[in-house]
Amino acid sequence: MPKRRFLTAPVLFSALLLAQGAIAAKPAEVYLAPGWGNLEFAAPEPGTYELPVVRPAAGGKLLDTKGDVVELDDLLGEKITILSFIYRTCDDVNGCPLSSMVLHRVASKLRKQPDLEDQLRLITISFDPEFDTPEVMHQFGEELRSASDADWRFLTSKSAAQIKPVLDAYQQSVVIDRGASDESRNKFSHILRVYLIDRSQQIRNIYSVSFLHPDILMNDVLTLLQQEQLSDKRQAAVSSNKPSIED
Repeated sequence: MPKRRFLTAPVLFSALLLAQGAIAAKPAEVYLAPGWGNLEFAAPEPGTYELPVVRPAAGGKLLDTKGDVVELDDLLGEKITILSFIYRTCDDVNGCPLSSMVLHRVASKLRKQPDLEDQLRLITISFDPEFDTPEVMHQFGEELRSASDADWRFLTSKSAAQIKPVLDAYQQSVVIDRGASDESRNKFSHILRVYLIDRSQQIRNIYSVSFLHPDILMNDVLTLLQQEQLSDKRQAAVSSNKPSIED
């Protein structure tokens, strides 16, 4: 049986303050999702399994950390992409902070694999444009990237109306909790989801809390790369076997 991870609230929320700017809470034991620790089972080796297409990824107009309008479509397709939706002040340790910490650990792993670093892009999108302004997302990105050179983009939007079609397209349910929100922060109810998107802009995996772990993500990225290489070889073989047409 897997070990259950627990962390006392003072230590836990110290991590939250670093990762998400979350507020402190009363001392208590909090269960930690697998992504916070070492993987407790042997993940399948890259290339020993396939990742079928789930559905097409979606685009949408968003804002980068400079406040410039960007088209999400333009950021997909160049590289394999890991995409997450968060809001910065989320205080559920197994919610947005988990997502950000797992991507941070992926970025750290990429420092040791420069060839892979050039083929992977991380995208974090806030669904709280009221408080997660471009300036705030810039600072958030600086804190999470630390010394990593990973291609990690941090995006927000002009308004809740602008981000809604993107959330709907990814089937990312987000509901604001008006009773728990105040002048300093919003509170949302949402289900954590992180998306793996290939260069053809197809979603190849969707990770929930139980399976969001940097080791699993890295193995899936390597598996996609191997699938791409195999597909390229097959296409090259087909092309080389085509009869030439002579005038």
